[in-house]
Amino acid sequence: MKITIAGTLLGCTALMLGHLNSDAVASRGDSTGCNPDVIVGSLHNITKYGIVGGISAYAVGTTSCNQGCDYLIWEQNSNLHPTIGQNAYMVRELENGCTRIEQIGMSWLKHGFCALQQQLCGPCDNPGGFGCTDILGWNCSDPYDSYFNGQQNNLGPRPEVNASIGSFPWPFTSPAYPQTIGRRLQIENSLLDEDNYPGLVRYFVEGHYVHPEDAAACMSYNNASYRPCEISGSGNNGFNINLTETTRQMQPAIFAWQEVDPSVEIREYTLSDCAQSGRNETFFVGSKVCQLDNGRYHYEYAVYNLDCDVSFSKFGVPANDADNVYQFYPKYHSGDGVSVSRWSQGIEDSLGMMMWRSKTSTDANAIMYNSMHTFSFDSDAEPTEGQAMVGLFKSNEDINIDLVVPSPVDPVIPCNGDIDGNCVVNGQDLAYVLGNWGSDLGDINGDALTNGQDLAIVLADWDCTCQ
Repeated sequence: MKITIAGTLLGCTALMLGHLNSDAVASRGDSTGCNPDVIVGSLHNITKYGIVGGISAYAVGTTSCNQGCDYLIWEQNSNLHPTIGQNAYMVRELENGCTRIEQIGMSWLKHGFCALQQQLCGPCDNPGGFGCTDILGWNCSDPYDSYFNGQQNNLGPRPEVNASIGSFPWPFTSPAYPQTIGRRLQIENSLLDEDNYPGLVRYFVEGHYVHPEDAAACMSYNNASYRPCEISGSGNNGFNINLTETTRQMQPAIFAWQEVDPSVEIREYTLSDCAQSGRNETFFVGSKVCQLDNGRYHYEYAVYNLDCDVSFSKFGVPANDADNVYQFYPKYHSGDGVSVSRWSQGIEDSLGMMMWRSKTSTDANAIMYNSMHTFSFDSDAEPTEGQAMVGLFKSNEDINIDLVVPSPVDPVIPCNGDIDGNCVVNGQDLAYVLGNWGSDLGDINGDALTNGQDLAIVLADWDCTCQ
């Protein structure tokens, strides 16, 4: 089945303006308009753990805020608590002058326990008790230091969580994990070495909360926040990641690309109306097109899944030619059951598209919630407003989305008498026919003999040029 959905084009201010049905924030949630609403209010510290096999492990401290007007249950020994993901991203300038965003690391999910009642995002005048309790009051905040977000035994696998409805099994699956780097935010050291990148390069970390009550209130569209950081130290001892500036509250990290390069377009899409379906299903696609010195165009795309449990297994844009084809995706790890294999890529003539596809098996590294894949290629076709395709992994549906894509390229109509392939019929083609008279070398009509019939084709097409 194929459907087409439009997207909300988001400017560099990255305001959350509502989704495809143009619903404002106030219209989300239940009919009373009073809901819990958890966000990442702050990313506040980072711990570095060590290096194993060229991979460093980190944890990012997160402070959540309940900016709604109802309580959030925060029970340690049930599935009525949040799960917390940590990610890392890089935005860099390419040699061709274009920019690119890549998700360079991800963690397993910290399972929340015990909510303090602090005041990062408001006066906390409706606390869920005193001290550290099983309830987070509204306008109250709860900090988790990076120490807690890096506790390996309290990190559960991402695939078990359904971010669209906020559900997950309890207790979570807990296979054995490697010491030092297991389950934590893993990043390859080479990706943090700025000497590997000749142009501008900037780094960002992101936190993301999933909570069943927040999801039931249709409030999970604002659950990710990101923050810039800088890299110091050396690869020998593991690079240090140092937070800078402030947390970009309620903005997923794909907006870091637009922060660095304001010409990047980001569009927001939803697969369903949460008020009707009970599912939170928002994703974003960023795009950047650069004209190259040779007159060709470089196309960059980033597909970011915020909370769609169905996940994405395809991405394609109309194209008749493509080279310099590229993809980048975060690497799952620590035995979470997800493959790290590359997606297939190439022009699919039957669709007329440049297409990337994941495996179809259940362990495929589809674009899960709170993750992003990057795709790019070069083409002769100039950009235009058109439609791209995304494939839904769990439902096996294809969806067309409005996006900037390569313009259709008219097929080349050849000249029948153009023997030498230079797209013009002239004396060179005539000489070739006469010079090979009686042999099969100047044959045009396919009878394996160069004769008057071939000469007639050349003369009939005289001065023809390919179209």
